[in-house]
Amino acid sequence: MKLIKQKTYKILAVIILLYVIGFGMLVPLRPGIMKIDIFRAEMGNTVTILIEAYNSTFTKSEDHRIWMRLNNEHFLKANSFEVVNNRQLKATFDIPENPPFDQRIIPASIILDNSFDGTMVLPDALSLVGDENYTVQAEPWLLQPISDLNMRWAYAFPWRNILEETIRNTYFHVPLWFGMVLIFLLSAVYSVKLIRTDNSIYESRIFSLNLIGTVYGLLGIFTGAVWARYTWGAYWSGDIKQDMAAICLLIFFAYFLLRSSMPESKKRDRITAAYTIFAFVAIIPLLYIIPRMQPSLHPGSGGNPGFGGEDLDNTMRTIFYPAVIGWTIFAYWLSDIIFRIKEIDKKLKDRVYE
Repeated sequence: MKLIKQKTYKILAVIILLYVIGFGMLVPLRPGIMKIDIFRAEMGNTVTILIEAYNSTFTKSEDHRIWMRLNNEHFLKANSFEVVNNRQLKATFDIPENPPFDQRIIPASIILDNSFDGTMVLPDALSLVGDENYTVQAEPWLLQPISDLNMRWAYAFPWRNILEETIRNTYFHVPLWFGMVLIFLLSAVYSVKLIRTDNSIYESRIFSLNLIGTVYGLLGIFTGAVWARYTWGAYWSGDIKQDMAAICLLIFFAYFLLRSSMPESKKRDRITAAYTIFAFVAIIPLLYIIPRMQPSLHPGSGGNPGFGGEDLDNTMRTIFYPAVIGWTIFAYWLSDIIFRIKEIDKKLKDRVYE
């Protein structure tokens, strides 16, 4: 029975991570607009826009509807469209000569809807530019919101224009950071226990947890850098959260330097335990307070919520939350292996000295 209990969390970690990796990599993305072929259009002209989409099946639908959206009140519906292939569609718009409100240059989003692919949106797809002597004229523009949009309820991840397929990294990069923080929290708990009891067995537990937590932090920075290269254009952009994450890891690197610079003793155990508590307390403002006070590209920074409807939908939540649990349990499992190795090493050394 004891053996079963010891293996239960390990089996659970394996099952969860297999589920996360399998579904996280295989579930398709919903159709979405990747780009259009123009970025600027003069008001008063007729323009034909080539729309390129991802995972779309334009040839299977004949009820395409396309709009330019200026805001929640003003829209312009395409006069006609031509399906080029499953991924490309041409839409023709007669753009009114005057804007519907007092603004000469207006960003416009493209909305495409059909019964097979559902609704796709490309925010701020192009700019509409009016004449310098424009007058406000709202009549040619639709003044009612778009209705009766088709919703595709297939089990698929949402399309995010910048992230595209890299949205799958959400199940690795973010849970690794969650796992790191939880592992460091557990290490701080054991540090308190060591200081209160002077039990040296906790020192091995603290070391193993700090080691795996640091490895998780390095993996988090690596996966984040790869993600940043694709979405932001550089592996390291000096983003406030990137910098704070690096400082957090440097603080825990210092733990290993401190530990290795002192001979084994009760004094070393207490000093490193106290430092671990300090290190954990330090990462809270570094990761969760300071980034919210500064502009940042990360969600959850610069006053933005950590994860909202724009970041996670219900489909992603069915994988993201298990990923946090799975990667955290796996981290504890790895730390437990290191802990047992260190305890065996101690016993062997004690036998040699005897």
